[in-house]
Amino acid sequence: MPQNSVSLPVIDRPDVHAASVEVIVAEGRETQQSVLDAVAADWRSRSWPRGLVSASSYRSTDERSVLTYVQWATREAVDRSLREDRNEPGWGVAGASSRGPVPYRLYRVVRGGALTEPAPVPGCFPAAVFPMTGVEAARRWIDGLLAAEEETEGEDRAYPGAIAANFHVSLDGSSVLVLSEWASEKEAADHIDEVIEPLLEAAGGGDAGARYVHCLTLSGPDV
Repeated sequence: MPQNSVSLPVIDRPDVHAASVEVIVAEGRETQQSVLDAVAADWRSRSWPRGLVSASSYRSTDERSVLTYVQWATREAVDRSLREDRNEPGWGVAGASSRGPVPYRLYRVVRGGALTEPAPVPGCFPAAVFPMTGVEAARRWIDGLLAAEEETEGEDRAYPGAIAANFHVSLDGSSVLVLSEWASEKEAADHIDEVIEPLLEAAGGGDAGARYVHCLTLSGPDV
């Protein structure tokens, strides 16, 4: 089937069961680009798999990593992809490395309260991964973090530039992925410094991750 490039993935699509997420360590802009090129070439060389909804790539603005976010329609499809895909570590790029993709399900989405109509196009995507000890523990951690935010910052979340924060729990419960959408990197960075880092410190610590820009999304012909 032909594959169509589209502008951005819709994170909370109702027809998505899980997303397979991989963080590839790629130090330097040249290494990042080599990984992005290898990922795009691999995706475009394959027949579109049954159950694949979209495949997206991002590069971090600190020039240290690449993130891939691949949406699947069913648990069977994501499990099959993890069994059958045998990409080289770091996608065969010298100096790049990865522990492989991790499948996540979207658990909660919170939206910014200062959005205008029409909503701005996201220009920055902060992403962070936090280790967990099970699915229920991960959900409690997310709920507790958001409750603490509402207590200190208010329920409207009227942060300048905030579009959405997408909280995912890995299928095995070993981690939480937070992938956010912001109008600009400056607004995202200010929010992380002023709100997120104090919340994480109060919750027991954690790395606020990296900020990414979108590079490519491929989707099937029915999208």
